[in-house]
This record gives sequence, C-alpha cells and structure tokens, in this order.
Amino acid sequence: MNDHILHEEMLKRVKPKFYGNERLICKAVARYPEGIEREYIRLTDAYVRLVNKTLKEYLPQIRAAARADREERRRLDSAGDLMAAIERAFSAAGIDLDKRMEEFGLRQKLEGLAHMTQKLSIKEWKREVSATLGIDLMDDYYLGEFYRRQLDAWVDGNVDLIKSIPKDTMAEMKVIVKEGFRGGRTITAILKDIQDTYGVKKRSARLIARDQLSKLNGELAKEQQQDAGVEEYIWRSVGDSRVRERHRELDGKRFRWDDPPIVDTKSGRRGHPGEDFQCRCIAIPVFNIKTIDLPMKGGG
Repeated sequence: MNDHILHEEMLKRVKPKFYGNERLICKAVARYPEGIEREYIRLTDAYVRLVNKTLKEYLPQIRAAARADREERRRLDSAGDLMAAIERAFSAAGIDLDKRMEEFGLRQKLEGLAHMTQKLSIKEWKREVSATLGIDLMDDYYLGEFYRRQLDAWVDGNVDLIKSIPKDTMAEMKVIVKEGFRGGRTITAILKDIQDTYGVKKRSARLIARDQLSKLNGELAKEQQQDAGVEEYIWRSVGDSRVRERHRELDGKRFRWDDPPIVDTKSGRRGHPGEDFQCRCIAIPVFNIKTIDLPMKGGG
C-alpha cells in the first residue's frame, strides 16, 4: 500500500472520533517524566561529589603546610611556602579530578537518560493517540533517525553544561583556601566556606538537571505533534507549588506551534511548554481532521 492509501485508511478510522467537528482535543494528558528528572539529579549529585571526594584527599597536605607555616611564622618567606604548598596540592587534586571525571562516563550516562526520556515520550504519545483516536501507532516509527538530531544536540549541550561544574568548583575552592590563609582565618572557617561553595554548586547542578530534562521532554512532544500534523495545543501546567504565576495564567489556553505565547511578561519572552526555565508544563495536542497525519500500525 502506498502512502496515499495508508493516509486515507487512517482518516477513515479516526474521522468518527471527531463527530463532525474539525478539531478534537486530546483526551489524555502526557505525564511529566518525574522519575527521569530524579535520575538526572542523582547523576549531577554524584558528579559534583567528585570534587568533594578529591579535595578531602588533599586537605591533609594543606593542613600540614598550614601547621608548618604557623611554626615558622618568623620566616619572611613562610607565606610563600604555604601558598606554594596549596598550589601544589590543588594542581595534584586537579589531575586526579580529571581522571575521575573521565572514568565517570558522563556522556554515556546522559545518553542513557536521553533514551529513557525518548522511550517514555513515545509511550505517552501512543497513549494519547489511542485514547483520543482509537488507533495504535507503528511500533518502530519513532525509532532510528526520528529523534537523533534532538537527542544528540541535547547530550552535547548537557555534557558542556555539567562537565564544567567540578572544574569551576575546584578553582573557586582554591581561591577560598588561599585567601583564607592570607587573611589569617582558621582551617575550620575555611572548610565551612568550602562546604558552602559545594552546596551552592550542587544546587546549581540540580537546577540545570531539572531545566534540561523539561526542555528535552518538551522538544520531543513538539516534534511528535508537528510530525502528526498537529498545529495547536492546550497549555497544561502540572498544578503544583513550583508552577510560576505566568504559567498558571497560560493553563487551559490554546496556542499554535508557530506562534508561541509570552511566558514572561516583563521581558516579553515567548516559548512553548518545556522551553522556559525549569518549565514542566505539557502541550495537550489539538488534532485537526484536515491536517492529521499519523503512522497507523498495520495500515488498517
């Protein structure tokens, strides 16, 4: 059967679901991948923890140098000795950190998360189509090359975002240690500043994880819907306390994929569900009998 015959057979199957109307709002709501988001957060936690683990192994060297400096305070070059010891310790720690980052396999883990998100997105899309139109989509249609560009770009971008965090954190910690000893602060006070910095970086990595996972989920939904001839969608928020006020206002309203709504009234920034920072909103497809084009299983 050629593509035209397959398309006509699909239209014949789905047309009764429209009950004479041109448009039909999807009867199912795709679930946000909260479980995968948690997996991404666990990944970033483990990756950032490499800094803490590495630095703890070299802190004894720094402490020993500080004690020696205090004992030989009268030497004019003692401060220089201490700064040189700190520099050597952080240089060695940096080499070990690079090795641990390489062994961590960040890219492979991110690729795994991307494919988990893809798999769930396909499952949810098939559920939406089945619940609304009563047809099953081809099992292998969305595999292979369909998402390759989006997934590769997402993995590349996320590797760049996450990979820099441990190195930047170590560099900031070195500054904290050096400035702390120059200022005569105690080791206890310096360690507290290090842990505070670590906490900030850990939270920053978690924010990246939430933001990037929601973006990928939104991109996949957009690709599926536009490929199926869906031109409009209903904005749906997840409805919890994390939803920002503007997204609550958008909830339940209809928009076009070629005309994204304003998601930030102050800046005038526009975007579709999932595109705004840490946006977990969902686009509920509005099927149109005139534009619909779905790869139906078995062709009939």
